[in-house]
Amino acid sequence: MKKLKKLFACMMAVALTFAWMPIHIFAEETQDGKQSLLDEIKERGVLIVGTSPDFPPNEFIDSTKSGQDQYVGSDIELAKYIAQRMGVDLRIEASNFDTVLANLSTGQIDLAITGLAYTPARAQSMEMSIGYNMEADSESAGQGVLIRSADAEKYKTFDNLDGIKIAAQSGSIQEQYVKDQLPNTQLQSISSIDDGVALLKNGSVDAVATSEPTGIQYAENNSELMMMEQEFDISAEYAGTRVGAPLGEKELIEEVNKILEDVNEQGLYEQWYEEAIELNNNMTSITATNFFGTIVQIVEAFWPQLLQGLLITLGLAAITVLCGTLIGAVFALIKMSKNKLVQAICTAYVELIRGTPLLLQLWLFITVFSTLSGGNMPMLVSVIIALIINSSAYVAEIIRSGIQSVDKGQREAAKSLGMSNRNTMTKIILPQAVKNILPALGNEFVMMVKETSLASTFFIGELMTVNTVIKSATYKSIEPLVIVGLIYFIVTFTLSKGVKFMERRLSVSD
Repeated sequence: MKKLKKLFACMMAVALTFAWMPIHIFAEETQDGKQSLLDEIKERGVLIVGTSPDFPPNEFIDSTKSGQDQYVGSDIELAKYIAQRMGVDLRIEASNFDTVLANLSTGQIDLAITGLAYTPARAQSMEMSIGYNMEADSESAGQGVLIRSADAEKYKTFDNLDGIKIAAQSGSIQEQYVKDQLPNTQLQSISSIDDGVALLKNGSVDAVATSEPTGIQYAENNSELMMMEQEFDISAEYAGTRVGAPLGEKELIEEVNKILEDVNEQGLYEQWYEEAIELNNNMTSITATNFFGTIVQIVEAFWPQLLQGLLITLGLAAITVLCGTLIGAVFALIKMSKNKLVQAICTAYVELIRGTPLLLQLWLFITVFSTLSGGNMPMLVSVIIALIINSSAYVAEIIRSGIQSVDKGQREAAKSLGMSNRNTMTKIILPQAVKNILPALGNEFVMMVKETSLASTFFIGELMTVNTVIKSATYKSIEPLVIVGLIYFIVTFTLSKGVKFMERRLSVSD
């Protein structure tokens, strides 16, 4: 019972430490006399803008480019203009829509420029700029419902939508419109419009709430889809797209408003918007009308991106397992030490990491590392560290169980022969333990290949990020998933066969 109490106390201490670190850091930064974010941006010489590049033509990815140049669209041009007027460089931090809003609240980005529309809830959680894109179609102008063409006669008006399942992006203005104007429908929250279109095409939902231009683009590239004629009623308070800034940064949002006034006066955004539509239309070159023909054309058009995504996925998994093994080995040996306190702390670490979801850990560590580095740590590095920490906990248990699986009698026999503890471990125990450990480490590598897909939340370039890029470029949702799924299967199937082959070889050597 005393051991259990000690273990519980240690686990609580570790948990409170993780929870306290970011809170403490943020608390220190909000003390009186803190430098304004606008001054900080000008001092560092870089404006960090968060965006979700899966919403063409506002923001999307040009697969023919790389690095910061791959992010294109009318909102990206606006971000460049704001940075230019401030006299600083621009850095785009891409992630999904929910992550952009979360990063803004935690201070990991300076501005959110991602097709934001005004809602009362958003206005309470961030500083919102004046409206721009007042004339062109935007997230808050021309809002409608995407349906299957086969349902055109059934769903002529909103009155016909009672009881249906309708998807809307979580936290978006479309979700608010569905709640207010279609209260009798069943709302299905989604992370991106791409996901909603996939659900619509496979029949999981009956409609998708989306902006008019985005819905039209999907309909033009998917003959089985169409936009309803009736649109949502848009209140004047929701007019225009907005720029978001961290809550309390009045000086920064005032500077942005001055720049937006100039943009609106010159009609710059409408020019960028038309150019983005043209660019996006030129990128869409999938002409096949059947499923397999579409897959072939996507592979032909995007094989360099798919190959790069595969290499990044395998690289992430390899680095994670290699470094995780080294760290895990240390924790495994500590767990078997005679020092009860150190052993309890190590056990608490392993159990805490193994007992929490990987996605939660990615969020936590990325937030902490970004805060500690003042936003200068690359997202990829933060993701790798978080994956290594996660893997080390599992590897620690693999190594510990492998060492303890060796018969105790062999250790006793070695002692009776006068061998030291060090020689016993290196010459007797470890050689046998390695045979038990290697297959399990191989399985950990296979698992990590699949778990890297969670990193797509932060757009770091692995296979699931490539899937999002292809969907945004082609307006196809099912076919890219099938292609990426097949690549994952081929890789994991090959690795699994390699692990089994290794197990057979080790058993023969026994």
